[in-house]
Amino acid sequence: MEIGSYLKELRLKNNLTTKQVELKTGISNSYISLIERNKRKPSAGILNKLAKAYQVKPEDLLYLMGYLPPIKAKDDFKQIPIYNIISTGKPSFISENIEGYSPIPPGLETLPMKDLFAIRVKDKSMIGKRIEEGDIVIIRRQSDVSNGTIAIISLNNEITIKEVVKQNKYIILQSTNLDHPPILVKKTDNFNIVGKVEWVMHKF
Repeated sequence: MEIGSYLKELRLKNNLTTKQVELKTGISNSYISLIERNKRKPSAGILNKLAKAYQVKPEDLLYLMGYLPPIKAKDDFKQIPIYNIISTGKPSFISENIEGYSPIPPGLETLPMKDLFAIRVKDKSMIGKRIEEGDIVIIRRQSDVSNGTIAIISLNNEITIKEVVKQNKYIILQSTNLDHPPILVKKTDNFNIVGKVEWVMHKF
């Protein structure tokens, strides 16, 4: 889920039309529609106004959009670790290299805490899916994913983010950046799926 989809959920939860939000905030209903369709990135000022209209904490929206830095100390049970590894590393990275903590994004609160963690992206292989270097992705730990899922994978002790494409008996790790060609997983490869990408927090 992206921030626009979440903002739309908040609006509907408050039983508001885009026109009513315009009257409350001064933000045009057409611009609100563009934000909700992820066609525009809301500024910090707009997020503050929307937070007031939707009765949520402004800092929650600001963090999800990348306007606030990761929390440096784990001060409540609703935070998950952010790991600063993606391009290279060992599968044991999950227990080390913590750079901070992230609140659990909306919609994931019901998942077990032990199944969630975050990674700061260190490569540009998925820019076609609007996942860019410096973004934070929230991962749900699982050892398998369905065809076409964007996942964190370990291939020969290197950690990266790819779309997992399953064709017949083959697995192809697909990028959306032409500078990163597809990778066919061979039987001799040390390949593991670490988890599924559930949320993307963009860096600005």
